[in-house]
Amino acid sequence: MIHVGWVFSLVRSGSSAASYAAAAPWGLPIADELFGPWDRTGEPYNMPRRQAELVRAFRAVGHVLTAEIVGLANEIIRELAVRDESGKGWVVCKCPHLMFTPKDFNTWFGQAQGQGFAHHAAFLIRNPLRRVNSCYSRGWEHMLNDPYELGVYRTFLNRWKEADVRLRYEDMRTDPARFFRTLYEGWTLPCTESDIEKASAYLGERYHDSSAESHRVRGELKPRSEGMWAAPPEVLDAYLADAQMLDFMDEQGWPTNRSAYEGWMPTRLWRAFRAPDRRVTP
Repeated sequence: MIHVGWVFSLVRSGSSAASYAAAAPWGLPIADELFGPWDRTGEPYNMPRRQAELVRAFRAVGHVLTAEIVGLANEIIRELAVRDESGKGWVVCKCPHLMFTPKDFNTWFGQAQGQGFAHHAAFLIRNPLRRVNSCYSRGWEHMLNDPYELGVYRTFLNRWKEADVRLRYEDMRTDPARFFRTLYEGWTLPCTESDIEKASAYLGERYHDSSAESHRVRGELKPRSEGMWAAPPEVLDAYLADAQMLDFMDEQGWPTNRSAYEGWMPTRLWRAFRAPDRRVTP
């Protein structure tokens, strides 16, 4: 039986750190954004050659799951599973986009045990303002569907609330042992306390800037997105005026006041004076 542990999230929500750290105790193979949009058959991913074919085919059918797409994906996963030197037959699959609905996932992958596969899904969420700010702080605004991306976050939030395995980026940072214990139990991946310690240690030693691109951490980890506010003020306006976002953030214990993100007034005025015009245009 081949087991696949999926991590579903939105961009800049920690899915790379979660996936690579979760795989670290056993050196499990990783299908890093299996469905694209990038060809990841070269270094440092070294995915099977057919992954590039899957990316093209998935795009050609309008990013929907079909028998051909799923069959091709399973072939790639099967080849990756052979690389699992631990003998567990596990593959970690990172999927940091909406891609397909949970219903479609369950229809096409959830019923795959008769084909020799068992798929296990976990959903990872992050404070919506920190997530959007992370994109702006890296100059990755082009990865957002619009300056606010409220609709995208709402869609994922609804999926997260309905998921059997729900994870938060913030817990991965503050209590990695509990985070990985929850993830492994949700995946039904047998582990020991030593395995959890190894996953936590990996997380403390490496920072994933983007997918497999990472660097060693020296001292305390301070993500750029949490040390500066880079998004336009209109982003704060949009989220902090949205009742659903405010309720969810308050429920999760995330700040709902501007100063927690943008800084106090003197800091904001100095930043506005020094920074170029960053107004959002249609």
